[in-house]
Amino acid sequence: MSKEQKHGRALDAESRGHAVSGEGQGELWPDGIIGLEPDTSRLSDFSGECVEGPGAKAPGQPMDSGQVLQPSRKTIQDLLLKEGFLAVQLAAEVDSVEALQGTLAKQLSQNSKETRARYAQSLLRWFFPDGVHGLATRVWVAYRDGTVESDILRYLYLVAEPVVGACVAGPLFPLENGMEVPPDYFDRFLGDHLGEAPPPKTRKRLKSNLMHLGFLARAKGKPDRLCPVASTKTAFLILVHHLFAPTGPRTVEVSRLLSDPFWKYLGYKSEDAVRHVLREADAAGLLGKYVVADQLEQVTTCMTLDEMLVRKVRL
Repeated sequence: MSKEQKHGRALDAESRGHAVSGEGQGELWPDGIIGLEPDTSRLSDFSGECVEGPGAKAPGQPMDSGQVLQPSRKTIQDLLLKEGFLAVQLAAEVDSVEALQGTLAKQLSQNSKETRARYAQSLLRWFFPDGVHGLATRVWVAYRDGTVESDILRYLYLVAEPVVGACVAGPLFPLENGMEVPPDYFDRFLGDHLGEAPPPKTRKRLKSNLMHLGFLARAKGKPDRLCPVASTKTAFLILVHHLFAPTGPRTVEVSRLLSDPFWKYLGYKSEDAVRHVLREADAAGLLGKYVVADQLEQVTTCMTLDEMLVRKVRL
């Protein structure tokens, strides 16, 4: 994944307290969190498998602070979105990874103690790679907005699951929304990506997780179909600052920004769509400047990520 850089500064937070614009994938993601009655009727109660690989621990064994479990290269676990929203809210109330893991193992709804412990490990690996008070928790505490949070969770999941992320940023990206995906399309991708025929569960879970992320849909008796994923512009701006300008003003080449797949994970289908959002942010005073001159194309930030979150900036 691309490297994190630093920048940002204070801004006129005119948008503080603005209502959610309604943009986003409400049909596929919960519209709220605990206390906001999220709609989880379309989120299956999956029964994933234990994640194996270097650094993995037995179910129920606490993770070390800051530890990120490494999945098996060929393994994809069932996606746990409903549980991810729960984890983010619980994370705001605890002080360590160990405490969050223990709380999750007690509060997850699955009957099996081993399953709850296993799920807790996966949730920590997917959504808290930067610690219990990392990006996912900070965004939730700042906005309390299920739509913005869902975009951040999608991004974090696709970074943490490289096979799924590579599929979104690679073979799915050039396809037009609404296009039917040939049955062998994912088999060919997995074969090329893994260097061998994929395990049957990997093939099945790749498509299932893409559906729950909003990228795919399927009607009975018909092939998979690519769906538009309408993410919030606010989440886009948060990730621009998280990745390229977390702590101070910074000028970034737009080509460098575009080389990171984060915008593809949010559902954008063209570089021009990204440029449009950057221009909109510039016009709203949420960027220092967006310059296009001859062969020069740069964006300069005008706030830190902390300032953006404290002021609850929206685009």
